[in-house]
Order: sequence, then structure tokens, then C-alpha cells
Amino acid sequence: MNEFDYKTLLEKRWRHPLTAAEEAGVRAWLARHPESIADWDLERQLSETLEKLPDVPVPSNFTARVLQAIERGEADPRHSPRRPRWWVRILLPRMAMAVAALGIVGVYHEHTTATAKRAELVQGVKVVTAVSSLPSPEILQDFDTIRQMPASTGPDPELIALMK
Repeated sequence: MNEFDYKTLLEKRWRHPLTAAEEAGVRAWLARHPESIADWDLERQLSETLEKLPDVPVPSNFTARVLQAIERGEADPRHSPRRPRWWVRILLPRMAMAVAALGIVGVYHEHTTATAKRAELVQGVKVVTAVSSLPSPEILQDFDTIRQMPASTGPDPELIALMK
């Protein structure tokens, strides 16, 4: 027995009691799937409770009354399919267009910015390649020492005196 057979027997149990063979098949299924035991017991109890309820007599004009109610429901405009709310009909499409426009503007801006950056990089490479010779790395040997020197706001008199 597979799950489809189990579900079929579960639905069959709603209408009438199961045969001995069907009960045995369900017990075998429940032995292999203990997680379904609680559902089967609940369905069994519900079916037994519903079987105990007395039959309610149906009026002789029941079918005619049901068909009249259906016709009234079709003719009643209050029961027609709901129209979408105003914001779905009006605001949502406009917001979608605005988001699409902003996305296009963003992509265009990124493209132009990238083009400008690329042009600036090309110009920098041209300047560097135009220099005939770069200074040797020995010039930068004392760079850390120079950088640690205090910055002065004016000329250093001691330095000027030494240069004379």
C-alpha cells in the first residue's frame, strides 16, 4: 500500500466502514508510518461521531430553494468578482514605471561615470609614458624620515643659515 491508497481508504472511511482487508491494509500502513497514527485516530473518531448524529429531514423544496439562491447570487452585483483596489489599478503601474526609469538613469549614470574614469586613467597613463626617465628608487630611501619631520608654518631660520 502506498500513500495514495492510504488517503483513498481514509476518504472511504468517511462514507462507510472499511472491510476487514482494508482495515488490515491500513494497520500495515500505520505500522510503517507511525506519524500517521494520530491522524487516522482523529479521522476515525470524527467519522464515528458523525455517524451517531441523527439524519435531518430535508424540506421538499430544498433543491428549488438552492437553485433560486444561486440565481440570486449571479444577479446580485455585490457578489460579482472584486475589482482591484485603486492603488493596484492606478498607483502600482506608475510606481513600476518610475522604478524602471530610475533604473535606466542609474545605468546611464554608471556608464558615463565609468567612461569618464576610463578617460582619466588613459590620460594618466599618457602622462606617465611621456616622462623620459623616472627618478631612481634611491630618492625615496629617506622618505619616511622626511615624512616624520614636523611641518612648520614658515621658513626654518636654522636651515636657511646652513644653506648660506
